[in-house]
Amino acid sequence: MSQPQVDPAAATTGGSVLQGGLWNMLSRILPQIYLVLISVAAARFLGPSGMGRQSFIAFVSLSATMLFSGGLSLSLSRYVGETLGRRHPETLPGLVRWSWTVAIAGGAIGFAALVAAALLGADPASAWVLAAVATALGTMHGAPSAVLVGCQRFREASLVGLITGSVGLPATVAVLALGGGITGMFAVTAAVAGANLIWTTRLARRLLRKVAPEDQPSRTLQRETMRYAAWATIGVLLTLIVYRRSEFFFLERFSTDAEIAIYSICFAAVNALILAPEGLAAVVLPAFATLFGAGETGRIRSGYSRGLRLMSLGALPICAFAFALGPEAIRLVYGSDYADTKPVFRVMVLVFPLIPLMNVSTSLLTGLGKLRIPLVLGAIAAFANVSLALLLVPAYDALGAGLANLGAQATVAVATILYSWRIVGSVDWDLRSLAAMTLASGAGGAAAMAIVETLGGISGLALGLLAGGAVFTAVAVAGRVLSADDADWLAGVGGPRLGRGFERVCMLLARSP
Repeated sequence: MSQPQVDPAAATTGGSVLQGGLWNMLSRILPQIYLVLISVAAARFLGPSGMGRQSFIAFVSLSATMLFSGGLSLSLSRYVGETLGRRHPETLPGLVRWSWTVAIAGGAIGFAALVAAALLGADPASAWVLAAVATALGTMHGAPSAVLVGCQRFREASLVGLITGSVGLPATVAVLALGGGITGMFAVTAAVAGANLIWTTRLARRLLRKVAPEDQPSRTLQRETMRYAAWATIGVLLTLIVYRRSEFFFLERFSTDAEIAIYSICFAAVNALILAPEGLAAVVLPAFATLFGAGETGRIRSGYSRGLRLMSLGALPICAFAFALGPEAIRLVYGSDYADTKPVFRVMVLVFPLIPLMNVSTSLLTGLGKLRIPLVLGAIAAFANVSLALLLVPAYDALGAGLANLGAQATVAVATILYSWRIVGSVDWDLRSLAAMTLASGAGGAAAMAIVETLGGISGLALGLLAGGAVFTAVAVAGRVLSADDADWLAGVGGPRLGRGFERVCMLLARSP
């Protein structure tokens, strides 16, 4: 007897999105924690110059991986979600086979690019070759991962990276401790990339057999996916310039490896903060695509509005406490050789409240298949980034790179949010909650900064966090930073997964209906 078919649009609920968001957030935060711990080990074992060189090679490898896989992965996950929403799963097996061909070609190009750098004298050559292997494997990994994400199987997609990363972290530290240096680090990276590819491919094949037992290839679907992937690849390129340390190229040209290390540490710290809301925002892409395929425009508008409200409320206290406590935490973890990170970090973290809102807006536009205007906005921001970097990096080194990054990200974030708002129509921002959360975050951050700047060290960090947290909590409760509707929604979808304590916190922060 055949099992009844589940309506993908009906299954796409606030609870499913939140659960997927939590898994996706975890899959982004923990690997970033792994990377931060690895960077700490690299800073200690390699020194500023060695860490800067390693960071530059890793940046080139990651950039190549994103460039040759990001557009396809984004497009594939979107069309998998939309195809399921339209109830035509029989076209997916052919689409996935086609995507594998494209992914393998992209991996080969990425591999050749980094090997060419090694042959042309990039140092150390062995590290560049191993980075080329990791690039090829990571590029191919984009196809099976996109299948899992498109089907909203975030748990399966997340567990792979979490488990392999938990093995890769101690292996990398051990290699560094044994004197393996930069080359040893990339040997571990290549091994982890291979494990991710094999494991994720097996999961994707098993899932595809389940959701699409029939196979009726659609040339039209493949052409649409390819066309969208081409546009998305342009978007990935712009993303690399605006959000993924393109300033490294200018630092490598006009500054020193030590300044690259300073900027790399600050970028990694800010990026670690961004990954939590970014992970929540990413899961709404296939959800928006599925609802779009099912014609549920009302639910799209409602979900987007709530996403903007809750993301803005969550981002403000994170930014305030990071600005107050982050520089001292970085100095303690990385050592006094990296004390110059303080002004760079504080400049870069200022844009944080805008990034989650932009991520939700980008997911909306991608899910609705609207890419051209975001690409234009991204091109403007990329031009601003390059121009500012050329102007500021030669004069101010890592601080100039941070200022260039801040200007470009703020430009594209504001423009993207405004355009998405126009597409959706009316958005209820709940300005009263936003004002109350701004006041609470500012008060808590100021209290934390006053203590850490006075005492310093671990004691200053601990007391600053406790005092700032107490002030923030008192002002947030007094100001009732959540509307009754948002509090009920959070308690309803989060309570069963996060416990009754979460429900009580929501009610404590809620205004009366």
